Amino acid sequence: MDYNSQNALFGLAFISCNALTARCTHFPGNWQKITLRNLDGVYRSSENLGMEPPKLNPVVEPLSWMLGTWLSEPPGVGTFPTLQPFQYLEEVHISHVGQPMLNFSFNSFHPETHKPMHRECGFIRLKPDTNKVAFVSAQNTGVVEVEEGEVNGQELCVSSHSISRISFAKEPHVQQITRKFRLNSEGKLEQTVSMATTTQPMTQHLHITYKKVTP
Repeated sequence: MDYNSQNALFGLAFISCNALTARCTHFPGNWQKITLRNLDGVYRSSENLGMEPPKLNPVVEPLSWMLGTWLSEPPGVGTFPTLQPFQYLEEVHISHVGQPMLNFSFNSFHPETHKPMHRECGFIRLKPDTNKVAFVSAQNTGVVEVEEGEVNGQELCVSSHSISRISFAKEPHVQQITRKFRLNSEGKLEQTVSMATTTQPMTQHLHITYKKVTP
């Protein structure tokens, strides 16, 4: 590849990165339009390839109430003895590709500056013919965790089974996490997260309610 071609590629990459950064920065202000447009693009691509939408694997049918794209409404609330109380916006996307698991991503943003905050993604697995669930998460804080628990009706409760972290993760370190998801009577998804660290006992950390914007 010659010098001019390399410069052209680097220029395109730079423009693409700037475009992505701009979209992340402004995402919460118009996130519903962007999310719907992106999802529509994915679906049209599948149609152009002649692909049928995947059928939900029956193993994860008990978790089907979690599927969809959800946006925080109202903003979530965070508290912890070592932190100042804060609020945050969050987009959640929970999907499947026909495998016996769900895929998820959680992306939170500052409610005023709209800058990206906490991000995590992973998988939710359900042990066949049981209500036992594993929640596997990788986070931008350098933490990777496995939580296990049970789904009962439209409520999922899990607690940390193992937590690993990068060698230079900030202290205090998280030692235990519990999560509770439930679909409330208004059809909204709620999540409550509690945690214990090397300096604090188990305490509620986050609570947020989401409204579904796509199936």
